[in-house]
Amino acid sequence: MTTTSVVIPALNEKKNLERLIPELKKRNLDSIYIIDDGSDDGTPEIKKGYPDVHLLFRSGRLGLISAELDGMRLSDSDYVVVMDADLSHRPEDINGMIDQAIKTSSDLVIGSRYTENGVTDDEFIRQIISRSANLLFHVAFNIDIKDCTSGFRVYSRRACEFLAHQIDIENGYVGQVDIVNRLVNNNFKITEYPVKFVKRTEGKSKLKMREIVNFFLFVIYNRKIMNYIYGTIILIIFLTVLSYLVVLLSFHI
Repeated sequence: MTTTSVVIPALNEKKNLERLIPELKKRNLDSIYIIDDGSDDGTPEIKKGYPDVHLLFRSGRLGLISAELDGMRLSDSDYVVVMDADLSHRPEDINGMIDQAIKTSSDLVIGSRYTENGVTDDEFIRQIISRSANLLFHVAFNIDIKDCTSGFRVYSRRACEFLAHQIDIENGYVGQVDIVNRLVNNNFKITEYPVKFVKRTEGKSKLKMREIVNFFLFVIYNRKIMNYIYGTIILIIFLTVLSYLVVLLSFHI
């Protein structure tokens, strides 16, 4: 029988968790892990109402990806769902993502806003940032994934064990694409599942300008973007020469 756990990184998300947990408990899930980075809004009190929910309370803000990896290490289920605590990821999409992981033998199923039938209700400026980041990643790394920055994911046990031993994964927003890149380079299978991304209504977003800058620095540091630039220059030269030859030939016909 397939077992499934949910890992939820959290920082001052008590109100959202109080709404999210009851919805998750309606699903056929084996365990719920909340990895909290030192919230001061009373998040640990949630344990009183849901004693079967696992809560790892970490002192200090150790980061999103660090929280996800700690959750993977705690869980021993066949599949691990990673989702945000802010209600932007819908629990009703989980079963479809797990079914796809099983049927396609995927090591990672990404809940995608930008694949066919995917939807996002996020703010316009955040959509611009997200779409630009995904386009840059696709161009720079030549990986055909439409929503590599999505944090709504289902990992296989094999992928979890691999990632749990990766000690230098980038933290925060850029960590999501770092994980995708590592899994692709190590021949793990990744697929996308269309989801609806819901705009946050409670609490504050954790995405800061520093995270966006780190993303672009990550791409440049990995030097993949230089390959694209060189390739583009070569393509422009080739097309220019080809156009010139076509013009010359036209005068001889």
